[in-house]
Amino acid sequence: MNDTAAPLVSVYVPTRNRSALLRRAVDSVLEQTWPRIEILVCDEASTDDTPEVLAWYARCHPGKFVVLRNETPQGACRARNRCIEHASGTYVTGLDDDDFFHPQRIECLVNLYRDHSPSFACSRFRYFQTVSQVTALRDRHHDGAELAKTDTLDLQGLLYANLAGNQVLTELSRMRELGGFDEAMPSWQDYDMWIRLADRFGPAVRARSLLSFVDDDRSRARIRNSSRRAEGSERFIAKHERLMNADQRRNHRNIQYVMNRERPPLGEIVRNVSLGGYKSTIKLLLHKFFGVAIG
Repeated sequence: MNDTAAPLVSVYVPTRNRSALLRRAVDSVLEQTWPRIEILVCDEASTDDTPEVLAWYARCHPGKFVVLRNETPQGACRARNRCIEHASGTYVTGLDDDDFFHPQRIECLVNLYRDHSPSFACSRFRYFQTVSQVTALRDRHHDGAELAKTDTLDLQGLLYANLAGNQVLTELSRMRELGGFDEAMPSWQDYDMWIRLADRFGPAVRARSLLSFVDDDRSRARIRNSSRRAEGSERFIAKHERLMNADQRRNHRNIQYVMNRERPPLGEIVRNVSLGGYKSTIKLLLHKFFGVAIG
């Protein structure tokens, strides 16, 4: 497909004071095999050399970058939404500034979207703490047959767990129709967005190939390791409980027990067993009897 025939894909990147990691993230977008991409970066009042780094990229890649800045930190969701407001693509996807893409990710997801007409397209992802742990996976070339292998993610499955990860590709118009990310959510904003997409537009499709890499460096503060994650879970349940069946509600109750480091009586755990969300029950039992809290 030539550049003029390919639909434009907008990639939003929120960032704050992580210029070295930001370079890695942006470079992974520039290395994509898909021919038409715009990159929108919203700088959350960085005090390091992030503005200079972004100015350099904009000079070196004219017409490909949109650089936005919040003079005071307003949160990752507001930064993402500002990018979405300024985007021009047919499709949109996102990237956190400490993560990176496989070079074939966007091409794969656009093709899956066009072939399957889902609410959104995503891929399998891998956590890493050092890049060396995923170098071979990042550098591996996937043939067309591999990239065409998919799983369907329906709303009922997604209500048990965030099976899509922290980034998906969908139509820009759909993100805007749903009002973007919920800026009132202290965490779980991604999961909330995917549920709203699936509820409005139907099942999603997930590539079985590993095409996204999520930095799990424990030396840095992470939302998923903080009390904000538990608060986000509570708001998520309140927002989407109407969509959940009893088993899904039990599953999320178990997830909250673990996040809040609670050890309910064994009888309560037995009454709260979730068959569809059996992993949350296992995690709760490990936490109760061995003090192991698995995120």
